[in-house]
Amino acid sequence: MSGKPLSKVVNPGLSEVLDGLKFVAECVRDIEKEKTAQARVQEFARVNVEQIHAVRDMVISYLDRSFDERKENFRQLFERLDAAMAANNPELTGAVLDSVLKLADSSPFKALRDVAATREALSEKGKEWQF
Repeated sequence: MSGKPLSKVVNPGLSEVLDGLKFVAECVRDIEKEKTAQARVQEFARVNVEQIHAVRDMVISYLDRSFDERKENFRQLFERLDAAMAANNPELTGAVLDSVLKLADSSPFKALRDVAATREALSEKGKEWQF
């Protein structure tokens, strides 16, 4: 055996019982700590998911408005193009076509990236802005 008298192993003393109780108490504390840590992680995840949803909603709203605006801009440009062609005005026709090409070449995603970069720059701590 472990060097303890048989009577001690079969009939543990008060110190062994206390050691066992201390061990159980430590296990219970560890379990509670883990439950608390798990609750913190779950709350952190919930907050992050809410932030992701808020950003998603903002991006979708921005894109909806942006594409609606682009659609209206294209509609107006093509109306002007039709009018310029009907008036047989090559200079105005060329200018309107240039505008159509510039609008087609621009991207709302680029503007969104610029907004995100600006927001990130403004959120930098310790940076001073002079206007």
